[in-house]
Amino acid sequence: MNDIQNGRTTQQGMAADKAAYLAEATSLFKEILPLWDSAGNVWRTACAFDSLLDYFVVSGTDSAPYAAAALNALDPTKKGNWWDDFGWIGIAALRAAELGFAANHRYDFLKIAINSWCYMYGAGWSTKSGPHGAYPYLDPPGWASFASTHGNNTGAPNCWAYIAQTWPGVSPDMQAKLRPRYSPGGIWNSPFTATEHPIPVPEYNSGGGDVLNPIQNTVTNAVYALLSLRLSQAAKNPDFAPYFNNVNFNLAACNQAWENQIAWWQLWMLKTPDPLQSLLLTGQQGSQGGSLVRERVSSFAAVNNEIYWDSSYNKGMTWSGDQGLLIGALREANAIYKASPPPVCGLYPDLIKGTFANYFRPRAYGSVSGNFPLPWLEVGATDPYNATPPGSDYGDYQTGVGAYMRYLLQAYRAEPALLAAYKPAIIATANALVNPNFGAASPPGACDAFTPQNNGNGNADLMSAYVNRLAVLTLAIAIS
Repeated sequence: MNDIQNGRTTQQGMAADKAAYLAEATSLFKEILPLWDSAGNVWRTACAFDSLLDYFVVSGTDSAPYAAAALNALDPTKKGNWWDDFGWIGIAALRAAELGFAANHRYDFLKIAINSWCYMYGAGWSTKSGPHGAYPYLDPPGWASFASTHGNNTGAPNCWAYIAQTWPGVSPDMQAKLRPRYSPGGIWNSPFTATEHPIPVPEYNSGGGDVLNPIQNTVTNAVYALLSLRLSQAAKNPDFAPYFNNVNFNLAACNQAWENQIAWWQLWMLKTPDPLQSLLLTGQQGSQGGSLVRERVSSFAAVNNEIYWDSSYNKGMTWSGDQGLLIGALREANAIYKASPPPVCGLYPDLIKGTFANYFRPRAYGSVSGNFPLPWLEVGATDPYNATPPGSDYGDYQTGVGAYMRYLLQAYRAEPALLAAYKPAIIATANALVNPNFGAASPPGACDAFTPQNNGNGNADLMSAYVNRLAVLTLAIAIS
């Protein structure tokens, strides 16, 4: 039965209602579709597509009529820019191919996934010597046009190595201070230039800077690791193998890429002794239970035994999407290693624990109260509902709960016991979303996963709250 708190109805303890979840998910799908089809922002539409795929699975909706919209959603000419954009594109495209979404276009989606990894990796994606373009397949919509204007692609792992080319005149001192702390592994979200680069400082700056790129942030490294890992497995599928072999795809490099990422996380999360500098945020730094992964790495390689910090690094800043991505990457790598995986691969249950212990905060939506996940969390903030995301990028960061929930769904399908302790919280959130009294948030604040907001990106922003809700409901349907 419902509990009553301050005149508001809570959903804790109520039974799951799978039929209600599916009905609401279908309504949300209809709300999302025109926004998704017209958003014109490829990383957002690719990210949303990944959650829409789960809706098609749980609802049994025929995907064939949506092929053109999906290919449009993966078109890099729709504001494709930083390398992490291509991680989102590739992950969604590969899932579409593997799930048989719009089956007549299965290989188009596979080609897009391969292209995306090649663009992220840069020169060397092909085992064939000589010029071979940014990626192999030019026939999917938009990919020939994008390639024609992005031929000089250094690749995300190589940004520091090519800094003198992309930032002519960079001083040797600055170049030394920006050298990545750990390698191999670790990629950047964009090239260094004279106008776009992090600011190295000798002391922790409490996140006083506002630089979003180029940085070694968690999201870029996570989507790259996942895409590398999943493509390396997809290449073993006899049905897919010709699409790798026929273009001389460098499978060895793809395998090495995700292994390098795991080794890099091992260093940043378990081998960086100072808890303020570690990528892993634990109870020592304010976690209320379990662990969280921070939004970006803290610092660069030492110069004359002195560590230089990223001036925009905020020790408390985390993003829900990063938590989901790392849960996915570490869990899947752990399964592939089988015998003696690196210890970092075993952290994913603790990240799940950390998100439920920290991200779910008391809030009311209309007359419905409960604990709801925040899209981002500044650990230690006095008012988490009004915390500012990195770069004041409210629109991008609102998408986090959708990404987080779909990686929980994937974790549940692989290891159902992982979510046993958290099922009540998931069901309570789903029950709130289908409650007809679900309404405006209280306390208010832009750090809100479920209220539609336009932060300057039009429909790309407006769809995020609906996608987040949909991702909660598809997870609830699966575990009910």
